[in-house]
Amino acid sequence: MFNSFSFGRDNNAFLKAADGAAVLSRKTSAHVDIVKCKCVTDVQKRVTTPCVLVTQKSDKGESFRYSLFTLSSSNQLEPCIEFKLPYQMRDTVSILQGPTVLWSHGGNVFYTSLQAGKVRQIPIQLSHSVIGELPFHKGELFVLGLQDEINQSTSKTLGYFVENAHTFDGTVILPHPYLCITRCILVLSADKVDGVLKSAVVAATSNQQLVYFENGIVKDICQLPFEQPEDIQVMNTGRNGCLFVISFHQGHVCAVWKETFQASSHWSGVSSVHVDDFLGCGTDQMLLVFKNEGVTGQPLEDFLITDLCGISYSHGWDTGAPKKLPSPPENYLLTLQALESRLQSGLTVLQELQREMRVKERVVLQSIQALTDVVSEREPVLTRPEQEGLVALWDSDDESKEEALDDKTQDMPAVSSKPQVDKLWHRFAEDQMVVGVILTTDSSV
Repeated sequence: MFNSFSFGRDNNAFLKAADGAAVLSRKTSAHVDIVKCKCVTDVQKRVTTPCVLVTQKSDKGESFRYSLFTLSSSNQLEPCIEFKLPYQMRDTVSILQGPTVLWSHGGNVFYTSLQAGKVRQIPIQLSHSVIGELPFHKGELFVLGLQDEINQSTSKTLGYFVENAHTFDGTVILPHPYLCITRCILVLSADKVDGVLKSAVVAATSNQQLVYFENGIVKDICQLPFEQPEDIQVMNTGRNGCLFVISFHQGHVCAVWKETFQASSHWSGVSSVHVDDFLGCGTDQMLLVFKNEGVTGQPLEDFLITDLCGISYSHGWDTGAPKKLPSPPENYLLTLQALESRLQSGLTVLQELQREMRVKERVVLQSIQALTDVVSEREPVLTRPEQEGLVALWDSDDESKEEALDDKTQDMPAVSSKPQVDKLWHRFAEDQMVVGVILTTDSSV
């Protein structure tokens, strides 16, 4: 049996929206275990659907029957994939887009899906394999691993696309030293440029680190508060940016800001964590379902819904408040270096503006002096203009000055005496300069 819940803001509780049941076995003595649950993209329906993988042991204990169910839009559990194995799956099981089930056993990687039709084995022997998927619009699943070189003691990082069986250089996603310590990865973007895969990836390692890679090169590192990471999700809070939500073994959860790549908050005692728009507000929130140790045993009784940006709904778990993490000392140094860089950049811009202001002031003063000389019929003393990208108002050679003087003499009417300047003023109107001259009363001009 299963139940579907929706969150009610008014009641601050999850209300049952639908329920149903599915027959897994008609034998009363059958024992069914849930292997894994996850919401993935159904590539045929192009929707995100909840999936649950269950297993049932045969009567003689010689084989295990696995069934993958999906929840339809009509709230019905529908069988999607069924297969048998002569062994039991362990912790290395992934449900990815498709839906596709991938797992490791005996040093080999196996997978099955509706498209595959049966259980298939990846034909390459890989050690320390890491399973991932490209963004949905790329629609490709891949496996990274170490392949031993023939007649050599070294190994190389190899990637294998599950759908088309193509191999590629795995170092474009993860560098060789990080492959052995990576526990889970999340591909943020991936594009082929000139036949080479360009990617942005975050990976959680066994060294309590979240590492950001671009094209297989380490760009940033964040220290994590817990060990044994299991899954990475992205929460888009809208204008406030994105968060990486990392789930750990033993019920720990940590949130890391994507922009600053610093840990924000962490929780313990969590049974499951989900990312979705639970409030219907257009942005993501995380739902933390805490372990219920009470006698009621009601589902979703102790929970926290938050986006760490002002949205917070909780019930039954007072200690579920996020615990702030102190910034590590090395992050202070990185912040100081970034501030120094921005200060230096701003100082350079300020110096350029001051230099431009000095040039403009000098040009204005030279223009006023030149106009005063013209009105007073004084010979202007001009120097060759500086190389400032400005256009000279007069040519500095003698020939040009003589021609300008001849033109001025022809245009000006003959006067009996030189005009006497009584007052000279100037004003700036928007981007123009207006100059006024008041002559003495005894002037004939």
